[in-house]
Amino acid sequence: MPNAATGEEWDAEFREGRWRFLLDIKEIARTGAIAGWLRATDTGARVLDVGCGEGVLFGHLDGAALETYVGVDISSEALALAKVDEGRSRLVAADLSSFAPDPGEAFTAIVFNEVLHFADDPGAELRRYSDWLAPGGVIAVSMYAPWKETGGGYAKVRAMETACEDPYWDILDALELTSQSKNVRWRLRLIRPAA
Repeated sequence: MPNAATGEEWDAEFREGRWRFLLDIKEIARTGAIAGWLRATDTGARVLDVGCGEGVLFGHLDGAALETYVGVDISSEALALAKVDEGRSRLVAADLSSFAPDPGEAFTAIVFNEVLHFADDPGAELRRYSDWLAPGGVIAVSMYAPWKETGGGYAKVRAMETACEDPYWDILDALELTSQSKNVRWRLRLIRPAA
């Protein structure tokens, strides 16, 4: 089944429960790896979560370190389901290419959660978002990786990897996670602008 294309289509899918599996234990390794990266790099204070859906990542972040969480998703239905601390969180209904933070806002970490493949030019979006990184900040990218290494889905994963391999970036870590019980895999990258 192809992904939805419009905010209204995404809203319908969240209302129907299509994406509830993202809360399942079989998805935790991916989310946990991202949260672990933010702890290890001490960048979990001001987090921008692009493609946040129901805010799953929020529950895995270090509550003592977290000051601000901004979750962005094209689906207002997903955001309505998010369980986040309203005192230090803001949820924004916007797509990847139209989002802009508040003036002067900078993030210690920006997370692209299964969303960068929607960008026409992943490299351009990564650079655009890097303008909103605080000094020393990181970008974490997570992408579902199809087993079949041909076709459009895999080409999108390779486009993400190629964007992260640009000399503009330092790659701090590169992971491939496999859920044997789900028979799926993900590719993750942790990057920051090169010094």
